[in-house]
Parts: sequence; structure tokens; C-alpha cells
Amino acid sequence: MNLDALTFVVRFQTAQFKLHFQKLARRTYLIPPPSAVAGFLGAMMGVERGDLKNFCKKHNLLAGAELRHLEGFYATISRVFKFDRDKKGLVQLMEEFLLRKPIGKRKLEDVYKDMLGLLPLKESEELFKPEYKFAIVAEDTVVKECLRRLLRFDFMYDVFGGNDYHFLEYIGNVRRGHFIKSKKGGGYCPAKYLERIEAEAYTLIADTSFIPNKGITQTPMVIFAQVGPDMEDFAFAYRTDIVATQELGAVSDGESTIFVYDPTRYLI
Repeated sequence: MNLDALTFVVRFQTAQFKLHFQKLARRTYLIPPPSAVAGFLGAMMGVERGDLKNFCKKHNLLAGAELRHLEGFYATISRVFKFDRDKKGLVQLMEEFLLRKPIGKRKLEDVYKDMLGLLPLKESEELFKPEYKFAIVAEDTVVKECLRRLLRFDFMYDVFGGNDYHFLEYIGNVRRGHFIKSKKGGGYCPAKYLERIEAEAYTLIADTSFIPNKGITQTPMVIFAQVGPDMEDFAFAYRTDIVATQELGAVSDGESTIFVYDPTRYLI
């Protein structure tokens, strides 16, 4: 079995790589985890969603990414109407609320509580113009096909920055790479392997909700988030490399070194 590697740059107009365990609060990963990078590759190659895990296993796929540039990080708030009542009940509730006249023995405060139940707030974090370098390792036949599709823009399915309303702005700068073992690399790594951050000064962010209010820091940034069904703690780094406690798999393309991982561990 011969393994090959490549990297390519992807920039989205907007993006959201949602933390899978959250519902109304749609937090986003700073960098797409290995499963999202593998899904992006699968869309290019025409792999059905249900077949992605087998595809990754069959072709020994490893994936990773680093964030090269980010123009903004914002959150939107919206109301979601839950129509979980019968039509009569909903119409009656709306009349009670608008006219401020509860029916029967109900009190006005009961009407207010029921209305609040219909109007949950939905918070959604999104990234503005993030630019990534994706790194792929796989059997040489898969890498060659991926390279061909990238150079010809011959994608089987459309690719997006998470959801189908986060559009691709640029894809290119394809580089052949080498699969190596390294203690230092870009992107992310499991927190248990984190020894230190290469930068002398950086901002540590435990909750991404801090960013829309304070803005993106000028210093290198490190964010921790849980990834995959086992909720494994990962450190995501921007503008700095990570130094691990041991050598990890990585792709070196002569310009950068990016850690890569088995995406099947993180597929939901």
C-alpha cells in the first residue's frame, strides 16, 4: 500500500462547522475537524454521506486543516416558532396574547409563559471569509484522483463551508506533500498531546461566545473544543504552531506542516 499526500487552500464567503452536540446554540469550530475535511473530500469525489466512513477506512484516509486567515467572527440571534400545538390551540393562544384576554380560568401570566415557549432564541456563530489549508493523506490512487479534480474543478457534488448556504469563494494552490511524523505542526491536536504553543504570547479562549463581543485578537489564538462522539478535547490554534508531547502524523508540503488524523474517529 502506497500513501500519498497533498494540501490545498480553501476560502469560504462564510462558514460554520457546528459542534454536533449543541442544538439551539449553534457554536462553530474555528477550524473544520478531520471529519469535516473528509466530508469535503468525499463531496468532491462523489462519496455518499452514508459511505464516507467505509471510504475513509478502505483508503486509509487521514485529514487535517490549518486556519490561514479570518476576517470576522459573528453571531446571529433569531426566533424559532415551534408549532407543536393543534391549530385551534395556537390561534387561541395568539388571540389571548394579542388581546391580553385569557380564556377561562387562565391568567395573563400563563399566556405570557406559553408565548415564550413558542419563541425560543436561536444563537448561531459564523465565520466571515475564513481561509484554510486542507491536508489529505490517502492511498496514492485516491490522492491522484483528488488532485485531478482540484486542478479541473471537477467535483461530483457541490462543496460548502459546513451548510449549503455557506458558499465557496476560492479553491486552489494545490501542493504535493509528504506524510511525516512531527512534534510541531499547525491546525489542531488532542489536548492530551498538547505540550505548548510555539508563540511566546497568545490568547487562550475557553468559550467562542467571547469573540463576537471582543473581536478577533491580534495575538495568536488558541481555542479548546470537544470533537467527535467521545467528546475528545482538542486545541485549535490560529497564527501559531502547536508543539505536541509526542510525534503525530502530519503533512509537510514545503510551506507548512499540518497535523492529520483518522476522521472515522470523529464522524457522528
